[in-house]
Amino acid sequence: MTNNSISKKRVDSVFSALQEKAKTASVRTKLARIHNACEKISENTVVSVANVVRYIAEEGVKLSKRTIYNDREGGNPYKELIEEWMKHSELVHSEKKSRVKNVDTETALSLVDEDDLAKIPDIALRHKFSLMYGELRSLRNQVTILKDVKALPSISQSQIAYEANNDDLLTYQGNNKELSDYEREVIKDFLSAKLAPLAFDEDGALVSKSVIKRDETLSGEGLKEILEKLIQ
Repeated sequence: MTNNSISKKRVDSVFSALQEKAKTASVRTKLARIHNACEKISENTVVSVANVVRYIAEEGVKLSKRTIYNDREGGNPYKELIEEWMKHSELVHSEKKSRVKNVDTETALSLVDEDDLAKIPDIALRHKFSLMYGELRSLRNQVTILKDVKALPSISQSQIAYEANNDDLLTYQGNNKELSDYEREVIKDFLSAKLAPLAFDEDGALVSKSVIKRDETLSGEGLKEILEKLIQ
């Protein structure tokens, strides 16, 4: 049995257990929709809270990030199920990437193998080709490493400073209370000005980029309480 199948069995087991523990039909229905959404999403990418909320919203199911991140007495079934799917999908896609890399390398080097080299009658020439073959394998491995390094995201000095400052803010403890995952996400979204029509100017002041409509939502749910928590 592969690691993928073992991981998937665990996800299904967690889903079944959560369904049995659910006290209402509404919770069971939402768990089923989440389970189905995660299965579809994991076929193409790694599962996250954001893409699950977006997927089920398109199917007419209302479930906010705040509801998923919220830690409640007795546990949060939505959060628990999604976290299991996140771990499973990360495993699946990491193994897929590994298989693709191995296939690409072996396919390229399978044009010539040791048996082909053994067919060269001239010993000196066979030795030269053997050295060239070994060098080719080494160079291909180096190219693979360089490609992996090149694919890593570049980070500017200003970005490092910005993220360091944000981390200081997000790990601040007011009355010894740490921010939850959801609270951190609300603050990060707000600081990065992801929510139109807001932005920060060069002096760090919050400005509008366009006309703001009446009753338009400009932040994640609970921003007021989170800010109050930080300054207490």
